[in-house]
Amino acid sequence: MTTYGLLIDYEYCTGCQSCEVSCKEEHGYPVGKWGIRVVDEGPWEIDEDHMNWNKIPVPTDLCDLCVNRTAKGREPICVHHCLADVMKYGPVEELAKLMCDKTKQVLFVPQYKPYEARGEFVSKRFNDANRRKAAAMEVEATGHIEFATHRDDSDVRTVDLD
Repeated sequence: MTTYGLLIDYEYCTGCQSCEVSCKEEHGYPVGKWGIRVVDEGPWEIDEDHMNWNKIPVPTDLCDLCVNRTAKGREPICVHHCLADVMKYGPVEELAKLMCDKTKQVLFVPQYKPYEARGEFVSKRFNDANRRKAAAMEVEATGHIEFATHRDDSDVRTVDLD
């Protein structure tokens, strides 16, 4: 079975949010819910002459890649209404090949109904036997504080507030 996704060239995304608006209208999402959302990454200064500020459209857990539209051979509504023409829809294998052509692209493969599909999260890092516990911190109004920055006693620091 072919897996489909969205390839987004975020270098040229203008942040117009036409993908957000068209998705909300198409699916009837209420205020506070989105199928795709434009996220701001920045602004922050790289150096004196350059700023970093990216607008990145990110499909949410409500994105189903417009299954009703794509079943009829049409592209998802966000791709159709993208004013900067930075979004492509297609088979993941084909989109992945296009990623080699340039940087500042992301490939999303939304998973419709992810809560049902992914199941319960099971940490590969910790199990019940070695689960770490939060450290307790006590502060007295004596002008002296002790605190630990890690969850063991090897890094206890003392600060005098005088």
